[in-house]
Amino acid sequence: MTVERYPHLFQPLRLRGITLRNRIMQSAHAMAFNSPEGLTNNRDIYYHAARAKGGIGLMVTGNRLIHPTSNTFCRGYPYGYREEMIERDTALTEAVHGFGAHIFAQLNHFGVMGETHAMDDYRVLWSSSNIKSPVFGEMAKAMERSDMDEVVEGWVRSAEYARLAGFDGVEIHLAHSYLLHQFISPLFNKRNDEYGGSYENRMRLPLEVIAAVREKVGPDLVIGIRLSMDEMVPGGMQIDDWIKVAQTVEATGHIDYIMATAGVYQSATYIMPPYDVPNGWLVDPVARLKRAVKLPVFCVSGIGSAGEAEAILARGDADMVAMTRAQIADPEFARKTAEGREDEIYHCLRCNQGCVSRLFHGTSMTCQVNPATGREEVFGPQTLELAPAARHWVVVGGGPAGMKAAEGLAKRGHRVTLLEKAGELGGQVNHIVRLPRRDSFAWITEDLKVQMAKAGVQVKLNCEASVDSIRALQPDGVIVATGSLPDRSGYSDINPLVEQVPGLDAEHVFTALDVLAQPQRVGKRVLVLDEEGNRYSAGITELLVENGHEVHVVTRWNALFHRLGTTLDQPVVYANLFSRGLTYTLNAWVSRVRGTAVDLFNLYSGEEQTLEGFDSIVLAVRHLPVDGLYHALKADLPNVHRVGDAVVPRKTDHAIFEGFLAGREIFDNWKRYIEPGALEGFDGPIEAHRFT
Repeated sequence: MTVERYPHLFQPLRLRGITLRNRIMQSAHAMAFNSPEGLTNNRDIYYHAARAKGGIGLMVTGNRLIHPTSNTFCRGYPYGYREEMIERDTALTEAVHGFGAHIFAQLNHFGVMGETHAMDDYRVLWSSSNIKSPVFGEMAKAMERSDMDEVVEGWVRSAEYARLAGFDGVEIHLAHSYLLHQFISPLFNKRNDEYGGSYENRMRLPLEVIAAVREKVGPDLVIGIRLSMDEMVPGGMQIDDWIKVAQTVEATGHIDYIMATAGVYQSATYIMPPYDVPNGWLVDPVARLKRAVKLPVFCVSGIGSAGEAEAILARGDADMVAMTRAQIADPEFARKTAEGREDEIYHCLRCNQGCVSRLFHGTSMTCQVNPATGREEVFGPQTLELAPAARHWVVVGGGPAGMKAAEGLAKRGHRVTLLEKAGELGGQVNHIVRLPRRDSFAWITEDLKVQMAKAGVQVKLNCEASVDSIRALQPDGVIVATGSLPDRSGYSDINPLVEQVPGLDAEHVFTALDVLAQPQRVGKRVLVLDEEGNRYSAGITELLVENGHEVHVVTRWNALFHRLGTTLDQPVVYANLFSRGLTYTLNAWVSRVRGTAVDLFNLYSGEEQTLEGFDSIVLAVRHLPVDGLYHALKADLPNVHRVGDAVVPRKTDHAIFEGFLAGREIFDNWKRYIEPGALEGFDGPIEAHRFT
């Protein structure tokens, strides 16, 4: 047991009438698990129950909407104002309480930060004023007095339903530019009546909501608030302004804690910071708040380790530490830490690929390193069973897909031999970690190495597999995870009839992998040809400019590295690149390379252009699968399967998920895919034995 190592982290906390068993929490976060009707379902229940079983002290369910006008930008959010939620949520709270944890319900209205097209009936957006969403560009109606009465009633009704369902508390959302924030902040509130202008007027509606909720739920239920301690935009409210808000709310006597966060949608990078923002970046402002109020203060700041959390608590900077993504990645984080098994924790990368980006694509949350997240009912740890008979599996390739497959097969009782032709495990991850600020991806390799070792996987490095060498191992099955390599042809699907761009075979033309392997070969002035628009393209460009190269990017897309928008790191990348003199051409592609000159054409006008004077050209382009061995094995041996980029090149989370399925020997296409809505049913209360 290592509880003694972290005495503050595992110290109970008393809040009104409840005692939290430790100081580890999961703060409110969007999951989009709920049914189209906005009702709690099996997916929601299993997700929270898994983390309660994992030893967490407190979790807060995110963004329970309090009124029909609270439009979002994707479906799957819970409708806290629906009476049917009482039965559904009772099953949720009973599951969480059954494992010794506590659970609060966050209540929210998005205000202008929604999208009418996300709803079938084009519901009007409501806000403090006639303002436009900075994300979706839609205008909101300035709320009338009767509208305000309705949303107060919505918060009251939703809080009461939460209380009746067994929630231990409710959290009123005053942050992240949602509706009540839109009344508090001059960024959004342009009113000239009793709800706008002065500080007292701007606080009027939030205080009415808080008072009405306390009056309805009575003295026993915990009530907290979530505050953005800094709007992180020019002219926005800063920490001293929000301390004043916290003190004003504290003076009412109605609330029991303050969850301190930061950011608005104009600075969304700081709402769910990616790896570009350092761990613990918000601790100092939270500590200032803690010293300015008497209420318990909860801290979010990208904290991913027990040591970081213990230090925050030991200094008195906060009373509880949210380790939200850490427990998205590993629901057993708290228990493993308490039991001295920290080496077994799957670490969060803070990549935002599964937990944030998917929401902006209109689907539910999951996790890059934990394929079971959001799929706990069918893929949670409680569903892992020993194979009916132990067999010998050979896995070819030690990247994320191969390692994940080997881990799963070994844990199910098989004998597993993993063959890797390189001198180290990791595959493409070994390239990713060389890019600026991508060092957290090393956890993929390190965590899977630990798991494979504990499960007894035999790893053979510097071992290039062949049909003969694999046949000699006499396997009962083979998993081919041989990855992918860059396509040097210059192919683009905007010009698919051109199979080879002339001149790209020259010695001064490199792939991104070439740059990482031999950066000294790249000349001073570099042209990057970006066909992908993703993090890899952005990362290699950042690496070049940070190493002193003069870089011009040519991209086929109408925005530079557009795929970074949904992972929230685009602003950080842009600031880094533009401050270093990056230049670029949009909506264009290469037709020919002529020495140091490159001929381009505009995708829409067809206009031709020549850029000259480049010492090197770097291809940030598609990859192609390395699948020759797979096809040879398939023709020679039974029970051969491929996973990850060897199937088709995609992202790391795809590779890990396919390796996970292979580890469970789920190869049948009729069985491996989760049909839409399959996890959105409701079976009522769940029994604890389903989690053993």
